[in-house]
Amino acid sequence: MIIYNTSYILHSTIEQDFCEWMKEQFIPLIKETGTFTQNYFCKVMVQQEDGSQTYSLQLFFKNKAQFDKYNQDFEPRCKAIFVAKYQTNIMAFSSTMFEHGTNH
Repeated sequence: MIIYNTSYILHSTIEQDFCEWMKEQFIPLIKETGTFTQNYFCKVMVQQEDGSQTYSLQLFFKNKAQFDKYNQDFEPRCKAIFVAKYQTNIMAFSSTMFEHGTNH
């Protein structure tokens, strides 16, 4: 299993808008790709020193082929939509992981 994690660091003043938009628009949009089996959208429990909040979106892919399909066919469009909405108001970074003990 491949896990694609994106962390978002944002100021608390846009937290409510961000969470609503992610749940109501962005996550449903990426679910339409049909490439991942499940997702988790979580608030990280540690607050940053400057008062900003961190959220994590994890997408679970059955295999590398499904992840590659998402990454090549859909990720650029999804990132463009995200950037159009939040521009430089949110810092985002992604990491790709695989479940230990499984083939990747």
